[in-house]
Amino acid sequence: MTTPPLHPLVVHAAVMLLVLVPLAILVSLFWRGLRNRLDWLLPLGAVGGLITAIAAEVTGNTLLTQLKQGSQLVANHVELGQKGPWVAGVFAVATILWWLTNSEVMKSWVEAKQPWLRRGRIPLIASILMGIACLVVLVMVYLIGDSGAAAAWIGR
Repeated sequence: MTTPPLHPLVVHAAVMLLVLVPLAILVSLFWRGLRNRLDWLLPLGAVGGLITAIAAEVTGNTLLTQLKQGSQLVANHVELGQKGPWVAGVFAVATILWWLTNSEVMKSWVEAKQPWLRRGRIPLIASILMGIACLVVLVMVYLIGDSGAAAAWIGR
């Protein structure tokens, strides 16, 4: 009896984090109450998304070596999937920087250590860039997932 590949399980964890966190951030850009409630969970979730994206790539490479032959659909998914950890990494860093500019929990620490992060239009610019980063992550997750579904199910 063969064991099922780990890749689908890991992928679903990455998808969950890399969809829920950007959606929560997008809502919290307009709803400060939600941002204050979720506060440190947002950067923590983004870092978790990065970790699971790396794990998805590693398990995907393992699964790829077990395949007898690969199709063009699999190659397309592999190509997109290799971009996933990079996009998730940029998203995690962007989320942490945005959090430092807008978090109420971190306000006194940031103002004591790096006050420039809270001055002028920096919080607004960080929020606009964060919104763009969320949309990019959501589009990439969709493209990677769609190509993976096509590779798994088309022709079966």
